[in-house]
Amino acid sequence: MNYEEAMDYMKNVKKRGSILGLGPVKMLLEQLDNPQEKLKVIHVAGTNGKGSICTFLEAMYRAEGKKVGRYISPTIHCYLERFQINGAYMEEAVFARLLTQVDEVIKQMDTEGKELPTAFEIETVIAFLYFLEEKTDLVILETGMGGREDATNVVSRPVCTVFSSIGMDHMQFLGNTIEQIAFEKAGIMKEGCPAVIYPNAPEVMNVLKKQGSVHNVALDEVNKDRIQILSETLDESIFCYNGIKYQIRMSGRYQIYNAVTAIETKLFLDGYLIKESLMEAKWKGRFEKISESPLFIRDGAHNIDGARALKESIEKHFTNKKILYIIGVLEDKEYDKMAELLCPMAESVFTVTPENDRGLPGSVLREHVLPYCKDVFACASVEGAVEKAKREYEMWEKKGQKPVIIAWGSLSYIGQING
Repeated sequence: MNYEEAMDYMKNVKKRGSILGLGPVKMLLEQLDNPQEKLKVIHVAGTNGKGSICTFLEAMYRAEGKKVGRYISPTIHCYLERFQINGAYMEEAVFARLLTQVDEVIKQMDTEGKELPTAFEIETVIAFLYFLEEKTDLVILETGMGGREDATNVVSRPVCTVFSSIGMDHMQFLGNTIEQIAFEKAGIMKEGCPAVIYPNAPEVMNVLKKQGSVHNVALDEVNKDRIQILSETLDESIFCYNGIKYQIRMSGRYQIYNAVTAIETKLFLDGYLIKESLMEAKWKGRFEKISESPLFIRDGAHNIDGARALKESIEKHFTNKKILYIIGVLEDKEYDKMAELLCPMAESVFTVTPENDRGLPGSVLREHVLPYCKDVFACASVEGAVEKAKREYEMWEKKGQKPVIIAWGSLSYIGQING
């Protein structure tokens, strides 16, 4: 099949929805000679910060001349962004060829009456085939959702597992308590394989430590007390960790903790790193400044912990500034709680509907934001929301004030925001 046919194929497969469990993906991989077992993998799970930690790790390994594969979800810009090697996306022809190869096995599974894989499972298998074919030195693998029953959890011997910040998200799949969610995330731990842990809440740490003991895992916990923050601006953060000075471009206090988690992982595995490489790490859509005039930020805060982190960053960098929001969320998120937390800070809010099967209509979101901000406008498109926000910025600018425009919420629409 060609790329257009491949996209039609994946569109049809996505109608099967998301099903947790490893049966179909394991069966598919076995028929393809288990490519995942021939790769050197760092496996990363968590609620927020997975992508940032992976980005810091990638930068450190690439600085040493390593060929690094990344499997990313969700994506911001395009479909093939999810398959990367040293920052370059997979080519369309390669995807079509690998999907054709995988489909031959799926057809046989269908003939035998076996359960068929979901879209994410097929994509995960293609990622493994691609990274093996390209002879990557290292694969940095993000879970899609949870851990225990996530399609990525088929690597029996990762070189390390890493846990980012764990909070409340995907409760309909992972559980209604932070302990249940942490237990599901901990499912990527493997017997005797070490793990590095972001400084999480005590109830999360207790679960991870218990599961680490069950699986004979050597745990390396990041200690906040060993971090000294020297300066934070929109353009860089400077901090000391264990007495050594580091500098990163990604802003937000949580990015310092993400960077330290990646640093701890690299030192734990290799005993050394190139400090300057951290300045090369860039992660789009995470408290990212996309224009200076107007000052325009985009942030993929799509759950309550992400909203708290965004609120902290706004309070630090934009004290006494007027805030204009563009917001789009998915219907299964805690948008009421996020609105309650963030929207009292806003002068005006422009709501949009993300292009996603689960996208909450902007008109519905508007009603949930109104209790916290009196000027809320449901917009027909993301482009329209950006235009309206810029017009309001110009109105305030004429009065001698320069608001900050912040687009936040689902990554399903964040990629359309370009300042």
